[in-house]
Amino acid sequence: MIRSHISVLPAEDREQAYTTFKSFLNESNKGGNTLISSAPVRFPGTKSLAAKRAYYTRLAFKPDIKVAAISLLVPPEICWASGFLPFNWEMFSSLLASHSKIIELTNRGTAPVPRCSFINSLKGACHSGILPAPDIMISSTAFCEGISHMFGELSDNLGKQHFHIDINGYLNDISVKSLSLYLTEIFKEMCWSNDLSISDGEKNLRKVMYHSTMAKNEYLQICNLRKQNAPLDLGLEPLHWHFLFSAMWGEESGYHVCKKLKEDIINEIQVKRQHKNGTGLPISIFSLIPYGHSDIWNKMNESNVYTAFEGVNFIGDYLLPDMNAIEDMSLDDLMQNIAYNLINTPMRGLDIEKKSRDFMRNALESGAKGMLIFTHEHCQMLAPRLDEVEKAATAVGLKLTSISGDCILGMPQGPANIRLGTFISSLSQEKNKIQIHTENDQEKKKEYPFFRSGIDFGSGFSKYVVIDGANNLVNYGILSSGIDYPKLLNQIKERITNSNRIEFAIAGVGGDNPGFKNLVRHQTTEINALIKAVNFLYYKEQNYTVIDIGTQDVKVLKFTGNESNPWINTNKSCGAGTGMVLVQILERWQQTNQGIRFDDLDQMAFEAANVELINTTCGIFAVTNVVSALVQSNEARRKDILRGVYEYIAEQAIKLLPGIDKQGGRVILTGGLARHKTLQKIFAERGFELIPLPEDIHPQFVVAYGTALSLGL
Repeated sequence: MIRSHISVLPAEDREQAYTTFKSFLNESNKGGNTLISSAPVRFPGTKSLAAKRAYYTRLAFKPDIKVAAISLLVPPEICWASGFLPFNWEMFSSLLASHSKIIELTNRGTAPVPRCSFINSLKGACHSGILPAPDIMISSTAFCEGISHMFGELSDNLGKQHFHIDINGYLNDISVKSLSLYLTEIFKEMCWSNDLSISDGEKNLRKVMYHSTMAKNEYLQICNLRKQNAPLDLGLEPLHWHFLFSAMWGEESGYHVCKKLKEDIINEIQVKRQHKNGTGLPISIFSLIPYGHSDIWNKMNESNVYTAFEGVNFIGDYLLPDMNAIEDMSLDDLMQNIAYNLINTPMRGLDIEKKSRDFMRNALESGAKGMLIFTHEHCQMLAPRLDEVEKAATAVGLKLTSISGDCILGMPQGPANIRLGTFISSLSQEKNKIQIHTENDQEKKKEYPFFRSGIDFGSGFSKYVVIDGANNLVNYGILSSGIDYPKLLNQIKERITNSNRIEFAIAGVGGDNPGFKNLVRHQTTEINALIKAVNFLYYKEQNYTVIDIGTQDVKVLKFTGNESNPWINTNKSCGAGTGMVLVQILERWQQTNQGIRFDDLDQMAFEAANVELINTTCGIFAVTNVVSALVQSNEARRKDILRGVYEYIAEQAIKLLPGIDKQGGRVILTGGLARHKTLQKIFAERGFELIPLPEDIHPQFVVAYGTALSLGL
């Protein structure tokens, strides 16, 4: 190993960085919802933990402090013992995420691959002069080559030494021994660079391991308390802890923070028992949580959802050394203990199937009723695990939903309102059991004095229906959506002419707009409305899938029986496979042929002799490529291209199905394209049996129909 003394950073560099950092915090608008604003810390122990993190951050700007910049899964014990402050860059990035200028920072990062907001925000912070330069840098394998690359790049820019810890994917004696030897070499190098003898470093490490073991013992007691009293409602408080990635393990105050937090939880348990408060919805969260602006946390608070089990706090089957024997443990013994726990870290490593099952088992034991997965699509650490995690959750009966977004930049309002809202509603219905319609129910219907109107506010088109007391469709229509939904509601009311009283319910884009509070009786999500309609129309059916293809999204609902809520999936980005492609093509074509309609596109595609496939997974590029090809083609090739568009739409929808259903099964198509004969033909050719809707309900109005049904009788 090449040795070189690490020079102390000039005082003015870190002092200038701190001045710039304070200016960034002061000038950046914090407007919008983040975890800390939606669910501020309550427990004294959590406040102490937050204060300790802030203290570490402040120390990292001090010119006389030796700082080690670390990534996730770097053991902080080797930093404390060798005289370095472990400065976790992920935690620093999460601090930046609450400010509106985080977008500017990530844009300055400019790393195209991987498109990771954490990497780009750290690089942007460095380029902006608000990242305190460390003395050394240590990254680790976290199933993300990008982190090591980013550390290496900044190491070159800052002129600082960089170590990378390659953690084996499987736990065995050889992998533990190999990693412990490498950790020992890094530790010795850190001691030497800090003018610390190896013998003094060993003494420090024993003290550090003692403090770390004390703290982790308290924390494991916290985990047991939560399981023994499962599900224990602590609100969203645990999301502030992040013990899996804590940099305080090994620092003396870590024990006192954990001890205080345990006392807070014991008090909370006693209060809960006194008031017998068990009305909330306990869930588990897998993956990193979004630190940026999002409506997710407000929505969870409003719905009384709390976390019973969180991936960021799951340290797993931690092997604690015998505290009475630590003083006599050799350097090799101490490093082997650290290495064992690093390789055995939950939800990393190559044994994804087993670790996913273990995670779900722990979630169930903690009382979770559902699993919330944040699918950071550009995260190399999470992406390889998502399919296995979903399968494991389904296998143990945990309801789940996956929400696409970004851990640093936050999550868009749409997924929070639609997918999370449906997930919460699904759990609420499970508690109260879904009302299933039967033939007797149909016979017992009484004359209902009011008509009910359901409105599906789509991103491209808005649909409305009116039903009578027997749930018969008596009126329906469609309008272009625009952006002024309250005005659109008034236009729909003007269209509906009926002397009887009409009650209104809405779903879809803008459906949670507070401006509707006094304008309609009920608001719901598109998915909930779709479930309502399907449960009503197909109460006799079992084991089928609903595929709803809209202008901007595709929804897949897998129903296994009439007494269970469906498995749900949607497209995650870019309008891939949605009706947007045909809408955009039609709009361009109508500029020179005003009489052309969707039916004409369908007929042309149906007559195609061949198929010209679209080679992209992005709806925007699909439109660009198709329009370009159509412009340059004769009539025969235009038919082949349009057939390719329908193949593309079908393929993108089929990708969203559960693995066992991708080769065929019983399907109900809904949405504006559902009656296009080309699309129906493609699904039939791929082995799917199409279940028809009732003749009087066009598939484009199913969500609106379910919205009307949600008003009840």
